[in-house]
Amino acid sequence: MTAGSPEASSVSNGDLSDNINVVVRVRPTNDIETRHKDSHALQYPGEGQILVDEEQTTQTKLFTFSVVFEPEATQEDVLEYCGVKRLCDAALDGFASTIMAYGQTGAGKTYTMTGTEAGKDNQPGLIQLSFAYLFNELKQRKETTYVVRASYLEIYKEHVLDLLNPSPKSLQVRWNKNKGHYAENLFVVECEDIGDLQGVLEEGRKNRQIRSHEMNEHSSRSHTILTVYLNSEQKDFDDPTSYIRKQGKLSFVDLAGSEKTKKTKSQGSTLKEANNINKSLLVLGNCISMLADPKKRNGHIPYRDSTLTKLLSDSLAGNGMALIIACVSPARSNTLETIQTLRYASRARRVKTKPMVRMDPRELTILSLRREVKLLRMENAYLRQQIKNNAGAVKLDKVVSTAVLPKTPDSGLEIDNSEDPIKDRQMVTKYMQENEELRAENAEIHRIREILIRDHEAVCRENERLQNKLRDLEIAATNGEGLSPAMFGSTPTPPLGTPASAGNGSWRTLHELAKQPLPNKNMDKELREIRDTLGSSDSGGSGRRSRQTSQERLLLSPTVTKIGRC
Repeated sequence: MTAGSPEASSVSNGDLSDNINVVVRVRPTNDIETRHKDSHALQYPGEGQILVDEEQTTQTKLFTFSVVFEPEATQEDVLEYCGVKRLCDAALDGFASTIMAYGQTGAGKTYTMTGTEAGKDNQPGLIQLSFAYLFNELKQRKETTYVVRASYLEIYKEHVLDLLNPSPKSLQVRWNKNKGHYAENLFVVECEDIGDLQGVLEEGRKNRQIRSHEMNEHSSRSHTILTVYLNSEQKDFDDPTSYIRKQGKLSFVDLAGSEKTKKTKSQGSTLKEANNINKSLLVLGNCISMLADPKKRNGHIPYRDSTLTKLLSDSLAGNGMALIIACVSPARSNTLETIQTLRYASRARRVKTKPMVRMDPRELTILSLRREVKLLRMENAYLRQQIKNNAGAVKLDKVVSTAVLPKTPDSGLEIDNSEDPIKDRQMVTKYMQENEELRAENAEIHRIREILIRDHEAVCRENERLQNKLRDLEIAATNGEGLSPAMFGSTPTPPLGTPASAGNGSWRTLHELAKQPLPNKNMDKELREIRDTLGSSDSGGSGRRSRQTSQERLLLSPTVTKIGRC
């Protein structure tokens, strides 16, 4: 399909779908491919179709997507027909929207997202064009007040770094039930106009990790996420004295390219960077494969295996909307990488999301209660009118079908067609009592749910603490160091089972001896025990017991016991 055609517009501007939207962009041939006289391996037989001619197997593979942009497509064409404007509108309405570029190294991901650097060709990317569209829409929505803020981070070697507040110390990734996974202490800038957003982008680009290798002179060595937060406030039409506040956000994700070291000829630190990049992309691919499989999407998805998938978990299968732009090369020398990218994109098309408006939980509760009060008042007025009129027995089928009354299960009430107002009043009284019982039952269910949520949060925090301890032990094992007090917390505590009569002196001595270097063999055994504990920590109610056992194993390990006996 030729980008910019009317057909492309009709494909991308339809109703909001609950699946991830995926488009493909084919970049033009670069200078290296031109010098080597590399032929084209891609064809475009129909709308949204791309055909890959695999010369090694003399076979062709056909893929179908929402839109396929040929090499002649401009940045404006991509903005107009890939669905970016729709995601910007959704973010303004309170949804979480994500735009992600994926592909092999040198496929044009960064150019698609951020364009060229200032002073060169002056080609803006989707991010700059989206900024302009957002502020133009803000001017049109005069009834709503918006506060625009932005943050910019990169994931480099599995560590989160703040591009707006550079520091050698990485940020911790935390989780809670309201935010999901987030980077703690991430610097957020309030933006009053488009110039402020442009400044955020330029500052982040200046601090991003970039290297050069055989396939790309300016290869991105990290994943970056630029997030625009759109907090809105609008009057409630049902209650003009109150306001509805929403928390929309728009995230631009520029993934580092997957690499084959044989082609890039990476060495040293560049090779280590490539290994980290490929690992995180592999985990991302595994998560997408499981989410795309109807039999596996309701099971455990390994988001925690990578920092990238932690921060993208809501975008992939949470309450947001997502667009993936798969960038590929037309050259025959990159056929295998192109097929791999297109297969990855095809799986992503089958991932379903559940878009929901983001609101503060307290605001959402208040809004829900207001609507319930309004419904109950209408219900009360209706019942009073029925009693007052005494126009005959209330017909149950009319009550059930009335728009203002909710459906209720059969309560065993018998319909009497007589015009006895006493029976009429008794039936209405029973109906109202049943309503009260249902509300009480609903409140009890909500209370139990809150208890379960709090228990789950406690388990997650304990699991994260053990993972941090495991990481410290692995570092100590690698460096040949012993168990330091910091690995057990700020204040040493005696192992479980220590007699009270023993006092604290022996444990202090043991704790001081633990600072000495330990044999790597014993250290490896301790690490395996903690890994086994972490591996079973998510299995239902046994999570807490396994965590307690892990602490006992760590403090009463063979190595520490041996020192104590000396």
